[in-house]
Amino acid sequence: MSIRRITISVPAKLAARLKKAAGRGSVSAWVTALIEERLDDEELERLWQEWYASVHPSRADVRRADAILRKLGKASRRKKAA
Repeated sequence: MSIRRITISVPAKLAARLKKAAGRGSVSAWVTALIEERLDDEELERLWQEWYASVHPSRADVRRADAILRKLGKASRRKKAA
């Protein structure tokens, strides 16, 4: 993997928080992992929105899916409580 150095400026308090969060590891590696995760999330959201727009679900489909998700959420909470 090719590495390119960039410089960013952050407030002193944020820099201290970054160092603390990275622990004994590299702040650069910690921030890089965070940025990669965020970019992956953004790409997945973009793809989801594209797919959702292409499917054109009806209101009834959305209500049915929401009901299924609520039911599944209740079932998983019951398992955790047991």
